Amino acid sequence: MNQKLYKQLFIVMMITAAGAVSAGARDTTAGVEPVILPTDSQIAAAKKQAEIKAAKSASVVSAGDDVSPVLRESIAQKMYEERQSALAKAKKNGEEPVITVGRVSPNQTVELTLPKTIAMALNYNRDIKIAHYDLKQSEYSIDQARAGLMPSVDYTWSGARAETHTKVLDLTPTGIITRNIDSIGNSFTNTLAVSLPLYTGGLVEGNIAVAKLGKVSSQEDILRVEQATKLSAVEGYFGLLAYQELKDVYDESVTNLQGHVDNVTAQYDVGTVAKLDVLSSDVSLANAKTNAVTAANNVANAEASLNNILGLPLQTKLVVADHRLPFDAYDISLDEAIDYAMKYRPEVIQADLAVREARENIGIAEAGHKPTVSVGASNDWSNSDFPGSGNGAWTISGGITYSLFDGGATNAKIKIAKEKYLAALETEQKTRESVQLQVKEAYLAIRSAAQRVEATKTSVNQAEESFKIARVRYQAGVGINLDVLDAQLNLNQAKTNNIQALYDYNVGIATLEQVMGVDVRSGVVHPAADIAGNL
Repeated sequence: MNQKLYKQLFIVMMITAAGAVSAGARDTTAGVEPVILPTDSQIAAAKKQAEIKAAKSASVVSAGDDVSPVLRESIAQKMYEERQSALAKAKKNGEEPVITVGRVSPNQTVELTLPKTIAMALNYNRDIKIAHYDLKQSEYSIDQARAGLMPSVDYTWSGARAETHTKVLDLTPTGIITRNIDSIGNSFTNTLAVSLPLYTGGLVEGNIAVAKLGKVSSQEDILRVEQATKLSAVEGYFGLLAYQELKDVYDESVTNLQGHVDNVTAQYDVGTVAKLDVLSSDVSLANAKTNAVTAANNVANAEASLNNILGLPLQTKLVVADHRLPFDAYDISLDEAIDYAMKYRPEVIQADLAVREARENIGIAEAGHKPTVSVGASNDWSNSDFPGSGNGAWTISGGITYSLFDGGATNAKIKIAKEKYLAALETEQKTRESVQLQVKEAYLAIRSAAQRVEATKTSVNQAEESFKIARVRYQAGVGINLDVLDAQLNLNQAKTNNIQALYDYNVGIATLEQVMGVDVRSGVVHPAADIAGNL
């Protein structure tokens, strides 16, 4: 409960106690006072007042919560108004601090190709923006590390007012007399000092090297996030296309079964088929309509999901340029894919950078056993008048610092750094093995999907021919109703399998490129020389 409720309870308790004291202090010998019964209007007014108090109490504290609904509403409204004000101010100043959804009107139709989908996703993705911010931080970290080799200039001003007691010896004819002189005075001092490190035992140089490695790692992280974003965009694009094709399959199934039901009903009306054929056909038609509704809902969900990936309003209508899932050739050997991944996969490069960083950290730790050399110069001004600019004095200094004993702290740091280096080597090898496995799995998935596409092409043709034959035989009176229904189910399954295989093939190519580390924009990763140039 909050303080306001406690205050209300305290007031009620005080009023109750005061009433009890007043009743006790009343003269008990005055006799019995008559009881005054309230009127109907007084009872109604009291009831209304109680309801108002109950409503106020409910608005102050809700069951099990210390934050009242009124307070939550006030906070939410205030935050909403502040955000709207910040967005309006940013828009007025031509700034865009964050990506906002709604670059198109909700009812606008957006036409998409696969390259356009990928480009829009890369421009919108928030993780990519965060990775760019991390890269900026790593660049500033290099500047921070380099500052350790630069001279530092410090200025200090101090002022004080103090009382001093001075003993003075006076020589008199009668002897030496001691007297105290008390005085109060001001003192002001200005100091300008310059220091320059000449040798740090490799500490600063090691920090600079680590900061540079961190920058390269941040660059690789941007590539990693971009590759993951591209894969999500490809999955969303082909997912929408696949669900649209499945919807066409089930819509066609409804059309076929509706025609079959009409035929069965006509034959039943003339007495050539049994009632069972009509009922079973009606059930199959109802199931097909249910599947068609589910397929349409899947299309809507896939469209909303792709809108979310692209940063568009969820109600945006998307029109994909492709009408069928493609089946383009993709020729690459497993060895080529693995070799490519070992060179350009961001995680592999980052693992190698981590090993180099761990090696540099050993040198940083060993700097604790080496001397440091520095030179400096300063000039002081001080007097009793503000700001204290008189009585200048300069100093030039140089020094060597060497730690003779620190309780074993430096040795412990060196041992820790060496163990981290060994762990980094193991992590690098583990990463390479994991990437090799991912590449092989993705490569085999593409081969499997390609074989399933070829197989399902044949099965779709056979299923279409089987359905036509079964329908004609039934219309001619030489076939049975179950043959037609089974043929339609087989046709649906064959087309579904074909669509699934095509989807797996196209998404499998994107997955293989992602695990290989293929650049999302150019199709190739930057040369290894570019990496070496940044180290």
